[in-house]
Amino acid sequence: MKQSLVIEMDRTYAIDAFQVTIEAQIANFADIDYFRVQIQSPPQLGLLRVGSAAGGLARERELREILGEHQMLSPLLAIAGEDAIELSSDSPLSETEEVLSSQASEILDAQLEELEKEDLLAEELETDVGLLEEKSETDAGFLEEECYEPVAIASQTSGERLFLLSKFPQKEENLATWLEGEHSQEGSLLLASQVCQFFRVLSQKQWCLVSLFPQFIQMGTPIRFFDLTGVYPTGEILKSGLVADYCAPEVASDRPIDEQMSTYIVGLLLYQAIHHRLPEDKLNPDIDKIPRIHQILKIALNPIADDRFFLSQLLNLLVETRQSLRSRQIRWQIASQSTVGLSENRLHNEDSYGIRQQPASNSPSWIIAAVADGMGGMAEGEVASQLAIQTVLETPLPPELNKPQTCRDWVMSLVEKANEAVSDRVKDGGTTLSITFTVERNLYLAHVGDSRIFLLRKGTICQLSEDHSMVAMLLASGEISYQESLNHPDSNLLLKSLGSKPRLSAGYAQNLSRFGEDFSLVLEDGDILLLCSDGVWGLVSPEDLAQLFTDFSDLQEAIDEAIASVLKKGADDNATLIALKCLGESRQF
Repeated sequence: MKQSLVIEMDRTYAIDAFQVTIEAQIANFADIDYFRVQIQSPPQLGLLRVGSAAGGLARERELREILGEHQMLSPLLAIAGEDAIELSSDSPLSETEEVLSSQASEILDAQLEELEKEDLLAEELETDVGLLEEKSETDAGFLEEECYEPVAIASQTSGERLFLLSKFPQKEENLATWLEGEHSQEGSLLLASQVCQFFRVLSQKQWCLVSLFPQFIQMGTPIRFFDLTGVYPTGEILKSGLVADYCAPEVASDRPIDEQMSTYIVGLLLYQAIHHRLPEDKLNPDIDKIPRIHQILKIALNPIADDRFFLSQLLNLLVETRQSLRSRQIRWQIASQSTVGLSENRLHNEDSYGIRQQPASNSPSWIIAAVADGMGGMAEGEVASQLAIQTVLETPLPPELNKPQTCRDWVMSLVEKANEAVSDRVKDGGTTLSITFTVERNLYLAHVGDSRIFLLRKGTICQLSEDHSMVAMLLASGEISYQESLNHPDSNLLLKSLGSKPRLSAGYAQNLSRFGEDFSLVLEDGDILLLCSDGVWGLVSPEDLAQLFTDFSDLQEAIDEAIASVLKKGADDNATLIALKCLGESRQF
């Protein structure tokens, strides 16, 4: 009779090209044992699963071959059969351990021979059944993490064994830990959407997941599954019922496997994220009265499987519900002021500005703001800046605001249109133009000249625009210092403006390309956007602006104080300042 493989704690085994040391048995379910192991090279924690070559691990292996390198599936480091597993030469058995191992194997062999005999006494059979029932109760859930006695892998009783090795999902990053915390409705819906999306992929491949372990799911974008031993081909009937925390009630019966079983699991995870517990009664769960979420859970957790959503239906509802939450979160506080200043040579205000936002509706919220600083004699600068702002405010919005590329291209087109208007109608004038366009929380900008766009977040101010001026170029090249740039004689010389030529070259206007592929920046609750002409930032430093908007809770008071400060310091130029505060508090249904 073939000798059984015995897995012992603190022993090192060779699995494929990896040397792993068994640290603890962390779980046992059905025919699978779960071990936390230390991988020697490179040093890292690993998850070793050992089970029947014809059981859950075999189903997972087959499904992984179908899915390939799916982004929501944690890759395996090694796959091996029982015959390929060896004790590492780095940790040979001592003579005492060899005797114990041999004795353990002999005892197991003897027990197996006894079980094969047909003349077992009835009382012995009853005792064995009792022991099996006790073991079944223990195997139904996760075991306490501790060092177990050596685990015997007996190929005679259940065929050859399969060994799957992967990285170990860290406790602080796994779904079980995440579910213990407090989460917004939006965050809970995002979790359910990701799980549902993965389950739909499995269903499209004619596989369904009927049970899962949150301990073996790693949170992130996207989430990743480390264990798929709860998957079965669609239509298969389980040979024995399955009872677990995360499975549909009908899995305990002989109903063929179908995707509504996976729908129920998604419902359980969403229920737990919202209610901070699993339902006490799966047949009649107590669901909080939250519009939309209540209906989703009611149908997803219906005890009658045929009355539940299909996965595609559920995914669409989860995404729509999350989007409706996000679209109803954004509102804006707005303040502005502009002054002609005190210079005897500037009797006209050549600055212009404008703000336009979406009226109340069910469409995505948006807001546009722009500042233009005109240049030229005989009021030509005033006309130029007015034309630029008029173009920004009157150009129709694109039809698809949910597409980042569409929003980015549209806001950049405003600069081209404004340049055409100024070039056609203003002979000896020009203007700067700085535009912010925010859709929901996504900020896009287009900028030419030396007006500025700042972002103030939690007391810290950042300049988002780049000055297209001679001083900025000298500073960037290292020819002058920052202190020298503050009072440089060429501070009024611009390298870029609108109106000087009928067509702008590619890349003439600045956008947010340095912030990512979408050319956008995601705003947070409490963020303040500041748009100003050089008449403001030339006299009030960015740090002073940040302090003003930190000290004054009312946006208009901060604006008024900033303009008052400009006037106190001489105000030899026109000065314009706009402030937009994002009030994106997390709203619930």
